[in-house]
This record gives sequence, structure tokens and C-alpha cells, in this order.
Amino acid sequence: MDIIHAVTMLLIGIFGGFISGLVGIGGAIIIYPAILLLPPLFGAPAYGVYIASGLTSSQVFFSTLGGSFKARKKVGFSPKLVMNMGGGMVIGSVFGAILASLLNATFINTIYIIIAIIALLLMFIKVKAPFQDIKFNSILLILVGFGIGVLSGIIGAGGAFIIIPVLLVLFKLPMDAVVTNSIVIAFISSIGSFIIKLIQGYIPLESAIFLIIGSMIFAPIGLKIGSKLPDTIQKGIVSILITIAIIQLVF
Repeated sequence: MDIIHAVTMLLIGIFGGFISGLVGIGGAIIIYPAILLLPPLFGAPAYGVYIASGLTSSQVFFSTLGGSFKARKKVGFSPKLVMNMGGGMVIGSVFGAILASLLNATFINTIYIIIAIIALLLMFIKVKAPFQDIKFNSILLILVGFGIGVLSGIIGAGGAFIIIPVLLVLFKLPMDAVVTNSIVIAFISSIGSFIIKLIQGYIPLESAIFLIIGSMIFAPIGLKIGSKLPDTIQKGIVSILITIAIIQLVF
């Protein structure tokens, strides 16, 4: 791997890791299109969707791993929420990762664009979080988690960019609780996708190492800064990132 390629992957990892901590996502919403689009702009070899998906899964796994250690110590952390939704997602992500090898590149990109648009629309639905203690429907959490896991497993994502609007709208959680728990759920979900894509040979280690280093260093920094941001700012950042990613892949 040449120096330009290494630096490009490192910068993608740094930005993706920072964003993952800042708003509680795994970074896939930015990492996946960035891996497809940025290397050729700097004179580095282009990646296909399968390798981009594999590299994305490695970045999500390690960036959410680092962020999870910090998040689980926060007041809003809910083991029940994490285990129910995360358990459903890890099963779904394994199924999705296996299914991805049977799909063509255009179909994978189309799935990414569709779920990104759905996530973006959900971000604009205003839901007032209840003041009382929130009771979770375990069955619903598992089923919703499984569905998100299948979709996220196909593109190598942890699914947090879908988890965030779903927890906000469907389960009516406050933004601080969503950010705290979503990154841990995304980590659990990413385990299955990461392992399957590694076995399938879709994760070139020489590229992944620079992506991972940048992510792991900057995810905790993003989490620390994100804890001080108002809900509206965090929602705005997620919405902007989703919009940019959609535009990049469509055009």
C-alpha cells in the first residue's frame, strides 16, 4: 500500500470515528460512500462495493467498541434496551452479511440509499419524550433490531444511523439516551457482520488497519464533545450526514 492510500484511509477513519462518537453512530453513513468515492480522487485504487462494505464493517466494529466503553458508564445507559435490540440486530446482521454475497453491487447501493432516506425522514418527525420511566417492549425491540440488523449487515454497517431515528420516533426516547445506547447497540450488531465479512475475504487488512487506528483514537473524543451538544445540534449533524451520503451515491 502506498503512502497516499494509507493517509486517505487514515483520514476517513479519523472523521468516521469522530462522527461515531459525536452523535452515537458507527460512522458507516459516511465511511461507506467515502471508501467508494474518495480514494480515486487522491490517485489511490478504487474499491468495489463488497470491499467497501467489508472495510466499513471493520471500522464500525472498532469505533463502536471504543465508544461503548465510555457510553456504558453514562447515566442513560440501559442494559435491557441494549441486549434486546442488540441481540436481535446481531442475528439479523449475520443473515444480512451472508445475503450480501448473493446480491449485485447496484442492489446493495440501492438498499443503502433507501434505508438512508427512511432514516432521514424519521429524523424530521417530532416526538415528545415522556417524563416518566420508559418501559421497553422486549419483543418489539428484538424484532425491530432483527430487521435493522439484516439491512445493516448487507452494507456492513452497525445500523446506528437507522437505530437513532427509530429509537427517537418509535420508542420515544430522549436524544441523550438514544446517543448513549445506540453506539453500544451498533457495536453488538457489528460483531456478526464483521466476522462474516472477514471470513468472506472482504476486509483487506492493510487498508483496514489505518481505518481502524483513526476510528479508535477519535471516537472517544467525539463522544466527549457530543455529550455537551444540544439535542437539536446532534439531530442536525446526523441529518446533514445522511443527506450528503445519499447525494454522493445517487449522483
